[in-house]
Amino acid sequence: MMNEVINWPFTIVFFVALLGLLVSVMLLTVNQTDIFPNRLLAGYLGCFSLLALNYSLMTTSFFLQFPHTWRIVAWASFCFAPFGYLYVRSVLEQNFWFRKKDLLWFIPGLIHTACLIPFFVLSSAEKQVILEKIIANRKLIIVEPESLLYDGLGVWMRVGVIVASAFAQMRILYKWRPIIYRNEGNHQNITNYKWLVLFSLTMLVFCILIVFQVFFHMVMPADLNLLVLFTIAFTILFICSYLLYRPSILYGMRGWLQQPVAPASDAPIPDQTELATESADPSTVAIDKKKIYLSVDQGNTIRQVLENHLLVNSPYRKTGYTISDLSNEVSIPSYLLSAFINQEYGKNFNELINEYRVDFFLDLVKQPDANSQYKLEALGKEAGFNTRASFIRAVKKKTGLTPSDFVTKNNS
Repeated sequence: MMNEVINWPFTIVFFVALLGLLVSVMLLTVNQTDIFPNRLLAGYLGCFSLLALNYSLMTTSFFLQFPHTWRIVAWASFCFAPFGYLYVRSVLEQNFWFRKKDLLWFIPGLIHTACLIPFFVLSSAEKQVILEKIIANRKLIIVEPESLLYDGLGVWMRVGVIVASAFAQMRILYKWRPIIYRNEGNHQNITNYKWLVLFSLTMLVFCILIVFQVFFHMVMPADLNLLVLFTIAFTILFICSYLLYRPSILYGMRGWLQQPVAPASDAPIPDQTELATESADPSTVAIDKKKIYLSVDQGNTIRQVLENHLLVNSPYRKTGYTISDLSNEVSIPSYLLSAFINQEYGKNFNELINEYRVDFFLDLVKQPDANSQYKLEALGKEAGFNTRASFIRAVKKKTGLTPSDFVTKNNS
């Protein structure tokens, strides 16, 4: 009878967790190159989904039947909050790489996992004995008798990481608000900022709920597992739905928010100096993966180099042209180039390249006797389109007409 009561929340949360894992995998694999903020968001969503799976399985007898799976995703409860904070910061500061001190956020999870190693190497029968004791007394979940840590220290370590991450997240949002709203005409940045606020509020609610759950587990027999479970599920659904509703948030902020203006003392701005482009030659931009973000001057230089290369050399006419090819040609790391295109133009690499191809095709069609020299599909190939479908789709997106209709209209 008890199983019939708790099966429906398990079923709901289980499938929501699978959805979250699927979206996190898509964030990691769909893009051609590393988009740092999106990978952080994938880490957050993946950890949250694993927590949802873990919490939902705790409402069943799964761990008694498969004791070796107990605590194997404990690290996710330490990692999701740092991933959330780093995601918000990377979008606002337009970061492209970790700072060394960012790894400190993940040390508590590493320590906790190391202290569980003696439990992980136990036999299945030994683990079942421990799990039966925990099931008989649910407060032992908080105490974590299977860990080498002092009783209850592990859960307070989790709470500390979650609270610190939530505080840092709210603090950086407050700091960046006047910068984002300084240019009210940039609706994309304001939309992205509002998303980050909503994203952070869901994490804050979960943070408060976790603190209450720990408190109730310690002082009274109240059980908030179902409430925590559905909060996690709601967070996953909210993130997935928002990404579906506004996929443009994955492109990050538009323009470059790092200000090149030095303080009144003419002293260099911290971090900006070491990130500045040393070369004055606009034909190359030497930037390695140690760069954390771009200055305004670097952003302008990259845009000049990129557009000059595409307009003068027309490399997009090669079929199968990739961002790695472009990266090698302009000497800009592909991860940075991809993020730059997303933020500067509000589109991905393929969309940008197809726009250049369509412009080339339109110019080609307007030339005298172009239609007599080439068939329509040959013109598409000449512009760099690999398939007929992509050719038609790109031209229609740009002009509202199919290639044949455009040629007919142009001739008339």
